[in-house]
Amino acid sequence: MNRCFFLLLTTCLLLTACVRQQIIDRITLFIVCSFDAATNDQIEFTIAAPKVKSKKPDSISNQLLSKVANTSVDIKETMDFQLTRPTSPGRLSVMLFGKDLAAKGLAKELDVALRDAQASRRMYLAVVDGEAKNMLQADFSSDEEKGMFLFNLLDSNMRSGVLPKQNLHEFEYSLSGKGMDPFLPLLKLEHDQVMISGLALFKDDKYVQSINEKEMRLMKLLQSNTKLGSCEVKLDDGSYVTVRNTSSKVRYRVSKDEKSESVTINLNLKGEINESRTVFSPSQELQLIKKSLENELTTSGIQLIHLFKKEGIDPLGLGDFVRSQTRNWNEDEWEEQYPTLNVRLNVTVIIKEMGIKK
Repeated sequence: MNRCFFLLLTTCLLLTACVRQQIIDRITLFIVCSFDAATNDQIEFTIAAPKVKSKKPDSISNQLLSKVANTSVDIKETMDFQLTRPTSPGRLSVMLFGKDLAAKGLAKELDVALRDAQASRRMYLAVVDGEAKNMLQADFSSDEEKGMFLFNLLDSNMRSGVLPKQNLHEFEYSLSGKGMDPFLPLLKLEHDQVMISGLALFKDDKYVQSINEKEMRLMKLLQSNTKLGSCEVKLDDGSYVTVRNTSSKVRYRVSKDEKSESVTINLNLKGEINESRTVFSPSQELQLIKKSLENELTTSGIQLIHLFKKEGIDPLGLGDFVRSQTRNWNEDEWEEQYPTLNVRLNVTVIIKEMGIKK
């Protein structure tokens, strides 16, 4: 017994000695970095390192470092020549990509993060509408460090149910999985203000198309169950009503005839009216609002699915679902079948509450 304990203790000590120690005061931790396309197939790598002023410990600014080279690892080592403390990605939480680079493919840049044991698999990724470096140079956050601002922006919108969840781990899963394609939040800089303008859709690792904020909310409903968010519907008289989503469930069903397969998407949404630009009698207008919202979601949903099929992308993962329900599923055959796939969308809306107004 004592011998086993001694061997176990020795092994633990040896393993501990293999861990590379890093002292916080001796390294430069950065929360956000960006990648942009450069000339001659090179990349421009930029980091925004937090910088605390000695006379104002509560004031945090950012030190921007940017270099162009063939690989981000080479750039990082070159950056260390300018710093008194070497860089470390241990706190990296947000990775931005310029749209031009995303269109060429992100596999090489993501491979570095996926191989690095210090890089968190839960870090957020995002595509910038333009050059990502320009976003980090902008003064969009005067009272908060830029990296933390971007992290909180993405994190809060994903937690609220407005933005479909996606991080490094989930992007890699969709990228390497069969019958599905990844997507990322699309950020836009307007008048030194950062906003989420929609989603960037990918075919494999290449950006091919984007959808706006309204389509993003709809995609969230078609993708997974959610209890948050809202839907706006226009009535026949031109007025608008907003219905808050209290519970929505989406189910896929596969059916197959002699010729091909078809997919039926059943979306059930329960909600309550939380804003109306018109005065109406609940007993007379409630059914009209219900039907209008069902028609709006059905029409917009079918249009969105047609867009996906036209671009040959599958962010909803319909192929993955069909694969799980079909024996001898073949990826090449599915790729040929997908653009003409028969997809039906059935939407049922139940309005449970009218708010506290009588």
